[in-house]
Amino acid sequence: MPKPLPTAVRRREVERAVLRHAHDHPEWGQARVAEAMTGKGLKVSAAGVRWIWQRHHLETSAKRAAALRKLGPARLSTVQKAALARIAARRGGSPGGEAPLLAREHLLAMAVREFSRKGFARTSIRDIAQAAGIQPGSVYHHFTSKDDLFVAAHAAGMREVTHAMETAVADHRDPWVRLEAAFTVHIRHLISGNDLTVWTGASLFLFNSPEIQRQLRAERDRFEAMYRHLIAALPLPPDVDRSLLRLQLLGALNWTRTWYRPGKRNAADIARHLVKVLRKPL
Repeated sequence: MPKPLPTAVRRREVERAVLRHAHDHPEWGQARVAEAMTGKGLKVSAAGVRWIWQRHHLETSAKRAAALRKLGPARLSTVQKAALARIAARRGGSPGGEAPLLAREHLLAMAVREFSRKGFARTSIRDIAQAAGIQPGSVYHHFTSKDDLFVAAHAAGMREVTHAMETAVADHRDPWVRLEAAFTVHIRHLISGNDLTVWTGASLFLFNSPEIQRQLRAERDRFEAMYRHLIAALPLPPDVDRSLLRLQLLGALNWTRTWYRPGKRNAADIARHLVKVLRKPL
């Protein structure tokens, strides 16, 4: 049985997690963040969250949004842009003249949330518009159809996870270490609780029609090509079917979101174990 972490280490872990939430969800209140921390096995009260925010000058949603906007649009994820749009809408303004972009990102985030909860087929444009706080007709200002929304949201999620994986493996040369780094990012996205990345990971290969498949092919191919290259570089026995191995690994990775429960193992632990099993001689 693992030893409990020292109090000071645990406190730093909680503080880092709270600050990550301020970065990813600047519109969340202290009670909601405290609840999210509890779900991750990290004990902190709403007052404790606010104390951490105050230490870092992030005690209001406006301050958290301002800190996030300093990163610049190019470095913000779809979910972060949507969060900024929601904050701007509540305050009756637009951040930095980026309202059209942020409104689109907000709509994408709401579409993903509804797709995640109800499934693509059972989600209507009216449902998405209601979740976004706009009239159904306004959706068509940004997207021509529900299929168009699906393609845009799915592609955005795939771009996020692929970019994060490419960044993670770039600093490593050993093929096993590179694969483990990719696994870690992939799993972290699946279990993050982020609607966009969780939904994308859950439906990476569950496209709804040949036409949607065609439209998503570029992002899908980029994602698959990365795993294809990583697996091609592994020193495996010559009789191993690398294509079949890739498909099996993707199935195992994407299934993580179904059985994962926070508090025991993190993404790095799961990735390390999977690579260890692959390297073990038969």
